[in-house]
Amino acid sequence: MPTTGGIDITALIPTTGPTLFDADGGPVATPPGYPGGDLGLSVIRVGKSAVLTAYPAGAGSDDPFEVLVYTGPSSPPRSLGRAWSVAPAADGDSVWVIRQDAPDTCRLQRVSLAGSESGHGQPASCRTQVRTGTTRGLLITINGGAAESTDALIDPETGRTIQQAPRIFGVAGDRMLLDGLTELTLVDLRDNSRKQLSRPVIARTPTVVPSRDGSVWAVDFANPAYRGTSTQTRDLWLLHPDTLTWEHVAAMPFITEHLKRGGGFDWSEDGDLVLADGVLAAWHPGEPAWRLGKAALPTTVWSGFAVLP
Repeated sequence: MPTTGGIDITALIPTTGPTLFDADGGPVATPPGYPGGDLGLSVIRVGKSAVLTAYPAGAGSDDPFEVLVYTGPSSPPRSLGRAWSVAPAADGDSVWVIRQDAPDTCRLQRVSLAGSESGHGQPASCRTQVRTGTTRGLLITINGGAAESTDALIDPETGRTIQQAPRIFGVAGDRMLLDGLTELTLVDLRDNSRKQLSRPVIARTPTVVPSRDGSVWAVDFANPAYRGTSTQTRDLWLLHPDTLTWEHVAAMPFITEHLKRGGGFDWSEDGDLVLADGVLAAWHPGEPAWRLGKAALPTTVWSGFAVLP
Protein backbone atom coordinates (compact mmCIF):
# COMPACT_ATOMS: atom_id res chain seq x y z
CA MET A 1 0.00 0.00 0.00
CA PRO A 2 1.14 3.60 -0.47
CA THR A 3 1.96 5.73 2.54
CA THR A 4 -0.56 8.29 3.72
CA GLY A 5 -0.28 11.93 4.67
CA GLY A 6 0.55 11.04 8.26
CA ILE A 7 -0.78 8.80 11.02
CA ASP A 8 0.23 10.80 14.12
CA ILE A 9 1.67 7.83 16.05
CA THR A 10 4.70 7.97 18.35
CA ALA A 11 6.13 4.79 19.84
CA LEU A 12 8.96 3.80 22.14
CA ILE A 13 10.99 1.04 20.48
CA PRO A 14 13.30 -1.14 22.65
CA THR A 15 16.42 -0.89 20.53
CA THR A 16 19.72 -1.03 22.46
CA GLY A 17 19.38 2.48 23.77
CA PRO A 18 15.60 2.87 23.22
CA THR A 19 14.32 4.93 20.30
CA LEU A 20 11.44 7.36 20.47
CA PHE A 21 10.02 6.97 16.98
CA ASP A 22 7.59 9.09 14.97
CA ALA A 23 5.71 7.05 12.38
CA ASP A 24 6.16 9.71 9.71
CA GLY A 25 9.37 11.48 10.71
CA GLY A 26 11.49 8.61 12.00
CA PRO A 27 13.65 8.60 15.16
CA VAL A 28 12.89 11.57 17.41
CA ALA A 29 15.36 10.86 20.22
CA THR A 30 17.51 8.23 21.93
CA PRO A 31 16.92 8.87 25.64
CA PRO A 32 20.16 8.91 27.65
CA GLY A 33 21.20 6.74 30.56
CA TYR A 34 19.93 3.32 29.46
CA PRO A 35 22.14 0.22 29.69
CA GLY A 36 23.77 -1.01 26.50
CA GLY A 37 26.53 -3.43 25.63
CA ASP A 38 25.36 -7.04 25.77
CA LEU A 39 22.02 -6.15 27.38
CA GLY A 40 18.75 -6.24 25.49
CA LEU A 41 15.59 -4.29 26.28
CA SER A 42 11.91 -5.16 26.33
CA VAL A 43 9.11 -2.64 26.81
CA ILE A 44 5.54 -2.59 28.15
CA ARG A 45 3.07 0.27 28.14
CA VAL A 46 1.83 1.31 31.59
CA GLY A 47 -1.07 3.71 31.24
CA LYS A 48 0.32 6.53 29.11
CA SER A 49 3.93 5.80 30.03
CA ALA A 50 6.33 2.90 29.43
CA VAL A 51 8.52 0.60 31.49
CA LEU A 52 11.55 -1.20 30.10
CA THR A 53 13.37 -4.30 31.33
CA ALA A 54 17.11 -4.77 30.72
CA TYR A 55 18.13 -8.40 30.30
CA PRO A 56 21.24 -10.27 29.13
CA ALA A 57 21.07 -11.02 25.42
CA GLY A 58 21.35 -14.70 24.52
CA ALA A 59 21.73 -17.05 27.48
CA GLY A 60 19.62 -16.85 30.63
CA SER A 61 20.65 -15.02 33.77
CA ASP A 62 21.00 -16.02 37.41
CA ASP A 63 20.12 -12.48 38.51
CA PRO A 64 16.85 -10.53 38.34
CA PHE A 65 16.52 -7.92 35.62
CA GLU A 66 16.70 -4.15 36.05
CA VAL A 67 13.33 -2.39 35.64
CA LEU A 68 13.39 1.17 34.25
CA VAL A 69 10.66 3.81 33.87
CA TYR A 70 10.77 5.93 30.71
CA THR A 71 10.80 9.58 31.84
CA GLY A 72 11.04 11.44 28.53
CA PRO A 73 13.09 11.81 25.34
CA SER A 74 15.95 13.77 26.93
CA SER A 75 16.07 12.46 30.51
CA PRO A 76 17.55 9.27 31.99
CA PRO A 77 15.23 6.50 33.20
CA ARG A 78 14.05 6.02 36.76
CA SER A 79 15.09 2.66 38.19
CA LEU A 80 12.50 0.56 40.01
CA GLY A 81 15.17 -1.89 41.15
CA ARG A 82 15.44 -5.48 40.03
CA ALA A 83 12.74 -8.07 39.42
CA TRP A 84 12.19 -11.40 37.68
CA SER A 85 8.98 -10.23 36.06
CA VAL A 86 7.05 -6.98 35.60
CA ALA A 87 3.50 -6.18 34.43
CA PRO A 88 1.30 -3.06 34.28
CA ALA A 89 -1.11 -2.51 37.15
CA ALA A 90 -4.74 -1.59 36.51
CA ASP A 91 -4.32 2.00 37.75
CA GLY A 92 -1.94 2.88 34.89
CA ASP A 93 0.47 4.46 37.37
CA SER A 94 2.21 1.43 38.88
CA VAL A 95 3.51 -2.04 38.07
CA TRP A 96 3.47 -5.47 39.65
CA VAL A 97 6.85 -7.12 40.03
CA ILE A 98 8.31 -10.37 41.34
CA ARG A 99 11.08 -9.28 43.70
CA GLN A 100 13.81 -11.59 44.98
CA ASP A 101 14.54 -11.17 48.71
CA ALA A 102 16.78 -14.22 49.26
CA PRO A 103 18.20 -17.04 47.08
CA ASP A 104 14.93 -19.00 47.19
CA THR A 105 12.49 -16.35 48.40
CA CYS A 106 10.47 -13.95 46.25
CA ARG A 107 7.45 -11.73 46.71
CA LEU A 108 4.76 -10.11 44.58
CA GLN A 109 5.03 -6.36 45.03
CA ARG A 110 3.26 -3.32 43.61
CA VAL A 111 5.58 -0.40 42.81
CA SER A 112 4.52 3.06 41.65
CA LEU A 113 6.19 4.60 38.61
CA ALA A 114 7.65 7.12 41.06
CA GLY A 115 9.50 4.23 42.72
CA SER A 116 7.61 3.70 45.99
CA GLU A 117 6.51 0.23 47.10
CA SER A 118 2.95 -0.32 48.31
CA GLY A 119 2.75 -2.43 51.48
CA HIS A 120 4.94 -5.46 52.11
CA GLY A 121 3.79 -7.57 49.17
CA GLN A 122 2.79 -11.24 49.08
CA PRO A 123 5.07 -14.31 49.11
CA ALA A 124 5.41 -15.73 45.59
CA SER A 125 7.42 -18.28 43.69
CA CYS A 126 10.42 -16.77 41.90
CA ARG A 127 9.15 -18.58 38.76
CA THR A 128 5.83 -16.72 38.78
CA GLN A 129 5.37 -14.54 35.72
CA VAL A 130 3.14 -11.49 36.16
CA ARG A 131 1.29 -10.59 32.95
CA THR A 132 -1.24 -7.78 33.44
CA GLY A 133 -3.22 -6.10 36.19
CA THR A 134 -6.95 -5.68 35.64
CA THR A 135 -9.92 -4.39 37.62
CA ARG A 136 -10.84 -8.03 38.24
CA GLY A 137 -7.40 -9.15 39.48
CA LEU A 138 -3.84 -9.84 38.41
CA LEU A 139 -3.21 -12.31 35.58
CA ILE A 140 -0.16 -14.49 36.24
CA THR A 141 1.51 -17.62 34.90
CA ILE A 142 2.57 -20.12 37.57
CA ASN A 143 5.90 -21.87 36.84
CA GLY A 144 6.48 -19.57 33.86
CA GLY A 145 8.66 -21.14 31.18
CA ALA A 146 8.10 -24.69 32.42
CA ALA A 147 6.16 -27.45 30.67
CA GLU A 148 3.78 -27.73 33.65
CA SER A 149 2.93 -24.01 33.75
CA THR A 150 -0.64 -22.88 34.36
CA ASP A 151 -2.39 -19.51 34.37
CA ALA A 152 -4.38 -17.85 37.14
CA LEU A 153 -6.29 -14.69 37.92
CA ILE A 154 -5.54 -13.76 41.53
CA ASP A 155 -6.36 -11.11 44.09
CA PRO A 156 -2.89 -9.54 44.34
CA GLU A 157 -3.56 -8.06 47.78
CA THR A 158 -4.27 -11.43 49.38
CA GLY A 159 -2.86 -13.96 46.91
CA ARG A 160 -6.29 -15.66 46.63
CA THR A 161 -6.94 -17.45 43.33
CA ILE A 162 -10.05 -16.14 41.58
CA GLN A 163 -9.82 -18.27 38.41
CA GLN A 164 -7.32 -20.84 37.18
CA ALA A 165 -6.95 -22.56 33.81
CA PRO A 166 -4.20 -24.23 31.77
CA ARG A 167 -4.08 -21.22 29.41
CA ILE A 168 -5.71 -17.82 29.88
CA PHE A 169 -5.19 -15.67 26.80
CA GLY A 170 -6.28 -12.40 28.37
CA VAL A 171 -8.46 -10.54 30.84
CA ALA A 172 -10.06 -7.14 30.21
CA GLY A 173 -13.06 -5.49 31.81
CA ASP A 174 -15.38 -8.19 33.11
CA ARG A 175 -14.28 -10.91 30.69
CA MET A 176 -11.57 -13.55 30.42
CA LEU A 177 -10.60 -15.55 27.33
CA LEU A 178 -9.55 -19.19 27.76
CA ASP A 179 -7.87 -21.62 25.38
CA GLY A 180 -9.45 -24.94 24.45
CA LEU A 181 -8.67 -27.95 22.30
CA THR A 182 -10.78 -26.75 19.39
CA GLU A 183 -12.73 -23.73 20.66
CA LEU A 184 -12.15 -20.70 22.85
CA THR A 185 -14.16 -19.88 25.97
CA LEU A 186 -15.20 -16.38 27.01
CA VAL A 187 -15.90 -16.14 30.75
CA ASP A 188 -18.05 -13.37 32.24
CA LEU A 189 -16.36 -12.74 35.58
CA ARG A 190 -19.48 -11.09 37.00
CA ASP A 191 -21.41 -14.37 37.20
CA ASN A 192 -18.86 -16.94 35.91
CA SER A 193 -21.06 -17.71 32.88
CA ARG A 194 -19.24 -19.16 29.88
CA LYS A 195 -19.70 -18.90 26.14
CA GLN A 196 -17.97 -21.11 23.57
CA LEU A 197 -16.35 -19.38 20.60
CA SER A 198 -15.18 -21.03 17.41
CA ARG A 199 -11.77 -19.90 16.22
CA PRO A 200 -12.09 -17.86 13.02
CA VAL A 201 -9.17 -19.82 11.58
CA ILE A 202 -7.44 -23.09 12.39
CA ALA A 203 -4.16 -21.86 13.79
CA ARG A 204 -1.67 -22.11 16.59
CA THR A 205 -1.96 -20.36 19.97
CA PRO A 206 -2.79 -16.69 19.32
CA THR A 207 -1.43 -13.53 20.93
CA VAL A 208 -4.22 -11.44 22.50
CA VAL A 209 -4.01 -7.69 23.22
CA PRO A 210 -7.19 -5.94 24.46
CA SER A 211 -7.78 -2.31 23.50
CA ARG A 212 -7.11 0.27 26.18
CA ASP A 213 -10.77 0.42 27.23
CA GLY A 214 -11.21 -3.36 26.94
CA SER A 215 -14.11 -3.09 24.50
CA VAL A 216 -12.39 -5.01 21.69
CA TRP A 217 -9.52 -7.50 21.64
CA ALA A 218 -6.88 -7.87 18.92
CA VAL A 219 -6.13 -11.57 18.37
CA ASP A 220 -3.16 -12.53 16.22
CA PHE A 221 -3.15 -16.05 14.79
CA ALA A 222 0.43 -15.68 13.58
CA ASN A 223 2.36 -18.62 12.15
CA PRO A 224 6.19 -18.55 12.12
CA ALA A 225 6.36 -21.66 9.92
CA TYR A 226 3.43 -21.64 7.50
CA ARG A 227 2.78 -25.17 6.18
CA GLY A 228 6.10 -26.29 7.64
CA THR A 229 8.15 -23.79 5.67
CA SER A 230 10.23 -20.78 6.70
CA THR A 231 7.41 -18.44 5.63
CA GLN A 232 6.01 -16.30 8.46
CA THR A 233 2.40 -15.13 8.36
CA ARG A 234 0.39 -12.74 10.51
CA ASP A 235 -3.41 -12.94 10.71
CA LEU A 236 -5.06 -10.35 12.96
CA TRP A 237 -8.71 -10.56 13.99
CA LEU A 238 -10.80 -8.48 16.37
CA LEU A 239 -12.95 -10.16 18.99
CA HIS A 240 -15.95 -8.12 20.12
CA PRO A 241 -16.74 -9.65 23.53
CA ASP A 242 -20.15 -7.97 23.93
CA THR A 243 -21.52 -9.54 20.75
CA LEU A 244 -19.28 -12.64 20.61
CA THR A 245 -18.37 -11.78 17.03
CA TRP A 246 -15.12 -11.75 15.05
CA GLU A 247 -13.99 -9.03 12.65
CA HIS A 248 -11.15 -9.71 10.21
CA VAL A 249 -8.63 -6.88 10.26
CA ALA A 250 -8.02 -5.24 6.87
CA ALA A 251 -5.40 -6.82 4.56
CA MET A 252 -5.06 -9.98 6.64
CA PRO A 253 -3.44 -12.47 6.49
CA PHE A 254 -0.10 -11.40 5.03
CA ILE A 255 3.45 -12.69 4.75
CA THR A 256 6.00 -11.01 6.99
CA GLU A 257 9.59 -11.24 8.18
CA HIS A 258 8.92 -9.55 11.52
CA LEU A 259 7.22 -12.02 13.84
CA LYS A 260 10.34 -12.59 15.92
CA ARG A 261 12.10 -9.24 15.55
CA GLY A 262 11.23 -5.74 14.41
CA GLY A 263 7.48 -6.22 14.89
CA GLY A 264 4.55 -6.28 17.29
CA PHE A 265 1.24 -4.52 17.79
CA ASP A 266 -0.37 -2.21 20.36
CA TRP A 267 -3.39 0.08 20.73
CA SER A 268 -3.39 3.88 20.62
CA GLU A 269 -5.29 6.16 22.98
CA ASP A 270 -7.72 6.93 20.11
CA GLY A 271 -8.59 3.26 19.61
CA ASP A 272 -6.35 2.58 16.61
CA LEU A 273 -4.68 -0.79 16.27
CA VAL A 274 -1.00 -0.04 15.59
CA LEU A 275 1.23 -2.57 13.84
CA ALA A 276 5.02 -2.55 13.35
CA ASP A 277 6.19 -4.24 10.16
CA GLY A 278 8.81 -2.29 8.25
CA VAL A 279 6.87 0.88 9.10
CA LEU A 280 4.28 1.73 11.74
CA ALA A 281 0.72 1.37 10.48
CA ALA A 282 -2.60 2.32 12.08
CA TRP A 283 -6.07 0.90 11.52
CA HIS A 284 -9.32 1.85 13.20
CA PRO A 285 -11.99 -0.88 13.41
CA GLY A 286 -14.29 -0.55 10.44
CA GLU A 287 -11.84 1.25 8.16
CA PRO A 288 -11.24 -0.30 4.72
CA ALA A 289 -7.42 -0.11 4.82
CA TRP A 290 -4.39 0.55 6.98
CA ARG A 291 -2.86 4.03 7.19
CA LEU A 292 0.89 3.66 6.76
CA GLY A 293 3.61 5.79 8.29
CA LYS A 294 6.28 7.22 6.02
CA ALA A 295 9.40 6.38 8.05
CA ALA A 296 11.21 3.03 7.95
CA LEU A 297 11.58 1.36 11.33
CA PRO A 298 15.06 0.58 12.75
CA THR A 299 16.55 -2.61 11.33
CA THR A 300 18.52 -3.48 14.48
CA VAL A 301 17.44 -6.34 16.77
CA TRP A 302 14.32 -5.44 18.75
CA SER A 303 10.81 -6.74 19.27
CA GLY A 304 7.61 -5.18 20.60
CA PHE A 305 6.93 -1.49 21.21
CA ALA A 306 4.74 0.86 23.25
CA VAL A 307 2.52 3.56 21.71
CA LEU A 308 2.89 6.84 23.62
CA PRO A 309 1.05 8.46 25.21
